[in-house]
Amino acid sequence: MLRRRDLLLAAAPAFAAGPLRLVDVPGERLEVLAGGTLLAAYRYSAARPKTYVHPLCLPDGRPVTLDGPEDHVHHRGLMVAWSEVNGFDFWGEVNPAPHGQIVHQRFERRQATRAAEIVAVNHWIADGKLLLVERRRLRVPPPDRDGTWLEWGSEFEAAMAVQLAAGKHVYNGLGVRVTPEMNGGQALNSRGTSAIEAANGEPARWCAYWAAGAGVALFDHPSNPRHPNAFFVMNQPFGYLSAAPTFREPFSLAPGQRLRFRWGVLAFAGTAHAGMLDKRFETWSKEKS
Repeated sequence: MLRRRDLLLAAAPAFAAGPLRLVDVPGERLEVLAGGTLLAAYRYSAARPKTYVHPLCLPDGRPVTLDGPEDHVHHRGLMVAWSEVNGFDFWGEVNPAPHGQIVHQRFERRQATRAAEIVAVNHWIADGKLLLVERRRLRVPPPDRDGTWLEWGSEFEAAMAVQLAAGKHVYNGLGVRVTPEMNGGQALNSRGTSAIEAANGEPARWCAYWAAGAGVALFDHPSNPRHPNAFFVMNQPFGYLSAAPTFREPFSLAPGQRLRFRWGVLAFAGTAHAGMLDKRFETWSKEKS
């Protein structure tokens, strides 16, 4: 017979051990590893139409993200994008709309001490013109029993008068396309809403999606404009979740004006537990950026 301690240990998810380190594949990606286990990879290749994170993995190395599927090739793992920026589409890639490109310029910081930290500068360019300068900060601490945590910060500075809008697509912002095994999943947000149709568009502090023993939760920081923001969530024909600050209203920026977002991302095993996610939000919301 298993003792209580043994039962608790059996139920606890495995997670990577060992020091954090960054491994650069020059011109392609920066990998974040704990020991020998891959936690996340930041993709910055000039050959791709945007910069993004893929894979984002559970603490045991299993990915929860999908990159460039045939049904929506522009779904790039965990990404920040907008489908309408001054009439240009920075979300899609092969649709007829005029497209922009999110182009990596340089890294300002790449280090792995108590946490892995990547600070990069991106230019949002369309029709040969610079629309936005984005300073992006990603931070990944060692994984724990809750899962793999990634903090995503994006600060945009308008190079000209710019409007960030959803247009016909309300899901713009920080979005994640999940693996095929996670399609048809379930959702839960900080308001206790679990019906997909009701959670879609509902303002919340966080929203989680899970299926097949794995999930991902997105957190909207209290410092974000319009907090709590709406979340977009769907489970058919595939699973997708996004923190969507322009779900109902665009942002208009004057030249030189800045817009700052701070999001949290948790890749977790099992199902979503409101108590754990609330505690994670409360702890994170008090941390300095």
